[in-house]
Amino acid sequence: MNTETLILTHLMAFPGQTPAQIARAIGRTRSTVVSALPVMTAVGDVWSDAEAHYFTAEPAGEGDEKYIALCDKAYSLQERNLWNRAANVWQQAQQSTRKAGLREKARIRANLCVARAKERDPKPLPDPFCVRGKRR
Repeated sequence: MNTETLILTHLMAFPGQTPAQIARAIGRTRSTVVSALPVMTAVGDVWSDAEAHYFTAEPAGEGDEKYIALCDKAYSLQERNLWNRAANVWQQAQQSTRKAGLREKARIRANLCVARAKERDPKPLPDPFCVRGKRR
């Protein structure tokens, strides 16, 4: 198993662990775990609280059908590079579930989509020949 899979498996059984605790439990070095966690956090597989305790996004289950459908729609929009629309769908998904892990994953994905949209369509620079909306 790769490090990410080991981390996810461990956090499903023992949520709220620090990187050092995770490393000891899965038999990897702390630096290996510390380097893997930001990548996993960026894609929403895990999330951490203010004290650097990590949790895995909860598996969607009964009662999360709307969340699952919205996630599928958001992933489809992301594949087509429709980042703003995908961010809106992720926000809807966040509001459609009560599970903290799923809500956090949706929030992370929405923020990622907004960042990608800003990269793709940056805000235009102000017109140097225009002062306060009036032409010189």
